[in-house]
Amino acid sequence: MSLALLSAISLMCVDGAMAARPAAHEPAQPIILAQAETPAATQPQPQPEEIAVEDVSAAAVNTAEPGADAVSADLRDDYDGPLAFEDENDEAVVEKLIGWLEGLDTLQGDFTQIAPSGAISEGKFYLRRPGLLRFEYDPPAPLLIVANGGMVYVRDEELETTDSYPAGKTPLKFLLQKKIDRDDARVVSVDRGVDTVAITFASEDEETEGELTIIADAPDLKLRRWIVRDLQGGITVVTLDKVVYGERLANSLFRAPDAGGRFLDR
Repeated sequence: MSLALLSAISLMCVDGAMAARPAAHEPAQPIILAQAETPAATQPQPQPEEIAVEDVSAAAVNTAEPGADAVSADLRDDYDGPLAFEDENDEAVVEKLIGWLEGLDTLQGDFTQIAPSGAISEGKFYLRRPGLLRFEYDPPAPLLIVANGGMVYVRDEELETTDSYPAGKTPLKFLLQKKIDRDDARVVSVDRGVDTVAITFASEDEETEGELTIIADAPDLKLRRWIVRDLQGGITVVTLDKVVYGERLANSLFRAPDAGGRFLDR
């Protein structure tokens, strides 16, 4: 099974919700811990506005520059305003974001996912650090994805199958780790927007495929979006909405679906 992401935040491809279902079960491909394609009959046409940033006029997401959802490459030379954390160097900004990530406990909310094909999926997500994540896709995508015990389980209700793979083989491991391994996490880029900061991580481990860009509001550092780029250049964008931090999440949310996973006791 190829572990290329989105073919991975992706990342960590699952084609479980496509209109043409395979006659025989094929193992799901790891992505961003969440990727689904909506059926062709109902698939919306991708619109740039879906991933445009709300806070900068005339600026749009430039997928060639993951953090450019504040000031696009074409407009940067003409923009005279301050950018996020402009008085701090890149190393300080990276440490600030990592420290904030390591301090996160739980968060939950809605997500909108745009796959490399342009297919749009929606649903709810739950994250309890370290190590626990759940994506519930809205119909027509028949998918449930759960990360638990260092594994990612992909449940396809239509096929009635559950596949699994190691979470450490996707760059979303950086969201799930209790402490981010500085020796493993290589910073590819730091991009500052008007009120966002975007940091792209890759792994020094050759078995971890793809890159993860984390985009957070600045200066208060609230998770806004992540982007996973696979080895073939495919990009999956996951945008978060109605995010709630710090509320208790039930253990049952993270039980491995029909995979013999033990129920969490705490």
